[in-house]
Amino acid sequence: MQIQREELIQRTERMRSVMHENNLDALIIYSDEYRSGNGTYFTNYKPFNLIEESPQMLCLIGDLPPTLFIGRLNAYSAVKTVWIEDVRPIHRLDEFVPEVFNSIINTNARIGLIGDNLLPLSNYRVIERHLGDAEFVPCTNLLIELRQVKSDNEIALMRQAAEIDDEVLAGLLKKIHIGQTETQVAAEAEYIGRKMGADLGSATVVMSGPNTNFPAWGPSDRAIEAGDFVLVDFNPAVGNYCNDGGVTVLMPGASTEKADALAFGHKVIKEVIPLIQPNTVASTIYDMMLARLEPAGYADNFVPYAKGQRGVGHGVGLDVVEQPDLTLDSDFDLLPGMTLAIKLDLHGLTGGGFRIECVIAITESGVDP
Repeated sequence: MQIQREELIQRTERMRSVMHENNLDALIIYSDEYRSGNGTYFTNYKPFNLIEESPQMLCLIGDLPPTLFIGRLNAYSAVKTVWIEDVRPIHRLDEFVPEVFNSIINTNARIGLIGDNLLPLSNYRVIERHLGDAEFVPCTNLLIELRQVKSDNEIALMRQAAEIDDEVLAGLLKKIHIGQTETQVAAEAEYIGRKMGADLGSATVVMSGPNTNFPAWGPSDRAIEAGDFVLVDFNPAVGNYCNDGGVTVLMPGASTEKADALAFGHKVIKEVIPLIQPNTVASTIYDMMLARLEPAGYADNFVPYAKGQRGVGHGVGLDVVEQPDLTLDSDFDLLPGMTLAIKLDLHGLTGGGFRIECVIAITESGVDP
């Protein structure tokens, strides 16, 4: 299953309508090969990374057909697979900008920049040099508002990714053993996921023992020991749409303190998720977690990691981590169609820490876990 051409065109025209509503003459929509969502949302093409720097830069100018700039090597396949007819290699940006933007050169145009946090300074300077009289307006929020509410087709793909993630994580519970390295655990996860037809939405996180004190960690050659927390965060993708699942396994020989903490974490997640409601302020998720963790003495293990970006979760879709952010300061309303990773991280416990994470869809009446 893939997002069909008709839906991609509808997204593009909806974006164009938003452009006009905001009195913009053009939009430059940029994504890089590691955070491809801004571009893939319109093209359904995900650049193959590492072989080259391969962003996608989609240009909407007035009511003209869109132009897509992409990496030179990726352009060979993109020109054969994307619905957009005008596909150009981005290494020739200096040559093509005057032609592509010809209709608004020397018109004091207002050009919206989406993904300006990803746009390299070198590319921006090329564009600015040719469109020097233009006003460049950062407006990534305009696309965030479109992407954060998913269509039925998007949710169907994410459901497939979630089913694979469930199989992978359940399979790992039977395979993780003392003496195995973190890298070997990651290999098991990725093998199961690939065998089921999934792509990797992001790097696989595996950490064990003292490494679980870190909120992020890459798999290492550390061997799992008796009594360890072993944290696995695996993120498969189907049709470019991702899931974000995190579990923590407690190895035999663990202390009662560790077992009680992990059991309590599961209790908190199971209590909070069914209470999440549409059209309520997103910060209530943080509030509900803290209200349960603080009386139990876990506030100091929770608050430092939950205050910042992606504190208790985030949006999930074409990117494993996308907007909106879920933290104590999230003042937006939860809307039906949002797909969110809800996560509980406790770190700094005796012997490490743990993560429990799953993706939910906000519905008209509650959540679909």
